[in-house]
Amino acid sequence: ETPMGEFLGECGMGISETIGSADPDKVTAFEVWLFAKSDIRTITKVLMSEHAYQGDGLRARLASNGEAMLAQPGAPFMLETTGLQVRIDVTDLIYGEGEGDVPAKSFFDKLTVELVAIAKPPTSDDSTL
Repeated sequence: ETPMGEFLGECGMGISETIGSADPDKVTAFEVWLFAKSDIRTITKVLMSEHAYQGDGLRARLASNGEAMLAQPGAPFMLETTGLQVRIDVTDLIYGEGEGDVPAKSFFDKLTVELVAIAKPPTSDDSTL
């Protein structure tokens, strides 16, 4: 929101894909998304474990959800619409131990992600000149 309380948009993160059959769920990919009121679409990228990112089948299946991004600390990326920009930074990542039906580096035991949203400055409309 603007300082005046005008709604500009939302951003967030949710589970995109789990792996294995054990409880609790073992998350192998998250969706990070940005919706801006000024844009007609929601921008989404899929933050993946190393196993999901390297595996052609899983990566291809998740491609319809958004661009694949390997979760790795120190490699920030952006989501951007006409009016908003979000910087996504993985600050901490620990993989769960591969056990039973799940391979190594296939799910997150801990994933800390920082999302910083900023409004983009308005662009000049050249059609009014």
